[in-house]
Amino acid sequence: MSVATRPEWYTATHKTWGTVLDESASRWPEREAIVFGEQRITYRELRERVERFASGLLRLGIRKGDRVALWMTNCPEWIVAQFAVYKIGGILVPIYTRFKEDETKYALGQSQSCALIFNDEFLGKIDALGMLRAICPELDDAPAVGLAADALPHLRTVICLGRRSPKNLVSYESVAAGDSGWLAKLPGRQADVDPFDAMNMVYTSGTTGFPKGGLSLHRNNLASIYNTTERMGLRPHHRCLLNLPLFSNFGCMFVGALSFLRGATVVLQETFDPGDAFRAIAAERITHLYGSPAYYISYLDDARRGQFDLSSLVGGIVGGSPLPSATMDAIVSTLGCPEMLNVFGLSECGGIATTTRVDDPPELKRSTVGTPLPNARVKVVDPHRGVEAAPGEQGEICLGDVLPGSCVGKGYYDMPEKTRKAIDGDGWFHTGDLGVLDANGYLRVTGRVKDMFLVGGFNVYPVEIENVLHTHPKVKQAQVVGIPDHRLGEVGMAFVELREGVDCSGQDLIDFVATRIANYKVPRHVKFVTDFPMTGSGKVRKFMLREQAIAELGLNPEYTVAGAAHEL
Repeated sequence: MSVATRPEWYTATHKTWGTVLDESASRWPEREAIVFGEQRITYRELRERVERFASGLLRLGIRKGDRVALWMTNCPEWIVAQFAVYKIGGILVPIYTRFKEDETKYALGQSQSCALIFNDEFLGKIDALGMLRAICPELDDAPAVGLAADALPHLRTVICLGRRSPKNLVSYESVAAGDSGWLAKLPGRQADVDPFDAMNMVYTSGTTGFPKGGLSLHRNNLASIYNTTERMGLRPHHRCLLNLPLFSNFGCMFVGALSFLRGATVVLQETFDPGDAFRAIAAERITHLYGSPAYYISYLDDARRGQFDLSSLVGGIVGGSPLPSATMDAIVSTLGCPEMLNVFGLSECGGIATTTRVDDPPELKRSTVGTPLPNARVKVVDPHRGVEAAPGEQGEICLGDVLPGSCVGKGYYDMPEKTRKAIDGDGWFHTGDLGVLDANGYLRVTGRVKDMFLVGGFNVYPVEIENVLHTHPKVKQAQVVGIPDHRLGEVGMAFVELREGVDCSGQDLIDFVATRIANYKVPRHVKFVTDFPMTGSGKVRKFMLREQAIAELGLNPEYTVAGAAHEL
């Protein structure tokens, strides 16, 4: 395809996020980019902070292609560090603040991160510095640059934000102050960053218990963001509430990015609380909300909603988890968001691949995740025969590029076999999700090829939980399935066979798991059994366990029908 015939979205997005921020700061220098408590940061100020921080990173020896891990709660410093990494061509590795010690160690090690930017503690109750010391006992005796830790041999620089920052670590403030020499060299370094370079490595759980670092590009993420904002009609006068965790795909790659591309304002909150959200909506005249169905259910169920003026709301995005039809109806009628989009996507493929439209009829918004964005191709393949399914037939959802790099990313970092399994020889990304395309191109997600389930928008794989349960001395065998949940979409339920002659409570097992993995992965229910339904080849029939749980607990299976997606 010649340059002259390339679609507008391709030309508008064939750049990098560093360039996008520069352009937005030039077009809307005094418009508010970020509001955080009493802080009001304009686009001009945001660009200046990002450039100073980028120069500070260059001074520390961080270069293009280096992986830089970011382990912080929501704050402007997170966003400044994020875009600074993009400007110098680094690859951002968001680390979940809910991770425990082993999970953090794995993510830092598998990503081969050379630098870590982190808070010393999270929300006054999670001792991140203590966890890092346990992972790297060498930390307190290490030089500011040149950490040599046995557990993390690639990590050489640790940048700490917080009152308890050890004196031998690099302070966030010293990096944020910048370096005049490197600031002068920054434009040249930024010019070396290519749209096809990787920008993010977002971890998703794996069926073997080992998470995969999915690589997204400036190219595919910008194409996805641009086309999503086109469908939303997002413009500079809009104000977007960001109370999703920035370490998530949804928070990191979308809410801020959507706004910054179009000159809109991000009202940032450290944590999610419906009451705090209502106050912000009323005070800041928020127009757009973002989140998984769990967020919206919390808004709708909170009695404080009637105390605030929410009339500024017009729309937003819901995705990342099964969406009950009644919830979409209430988002429109009760919250007053007629322009809400239902979406589907993967961090590995730019983030969002399909969306409904603001003027779609309610039935399509309830039951489908819309049509492909102009940069994405979608097909449904019969997982048994490997041929494309006819309209109306169920199969595995696959995503592809319209133009090179416009949707599919680079696969999984340092996992060539996982990458080859996900991206076939024709460039199609096999999502592992089941769905149906109708004759008009609208996609309905019907389930997962494998056993992954989603808790509040976060991917959870049963094997990871089962591996933990199997370390308990009283557990003989454990199987975990996802079951419907009104608020979170799905939660985990463990079916456990105990060793002979021992006694144990379900709460004991829940507490045991809770000390070892992130809380969203912890099963909410435990059922003790003496055997499992098996196939002829000796495999556990998990779908039968799920059906049994739904029947015994009196659950509504409708909560898991529409809108399932990878992490957003």
